[in-house]
Amino acid sequence: MEDHKMTKQDKLVYSITLASIFFGVLGIGLVGLAINIFGG
Repeated sequence: MEDHKMTKQDKLVYSITLASIFFGVLGIGLVGLAINIFGG
């Protein structure tokens, strides 16, 4: 196995991916909650 160091671009892409997944799940959860409260 070669020693692979993450470049700044790799870290940026990784961070954006994690953030988009996190906020995506969070957003869907909040929308579902709002629909249950106001639409139910």
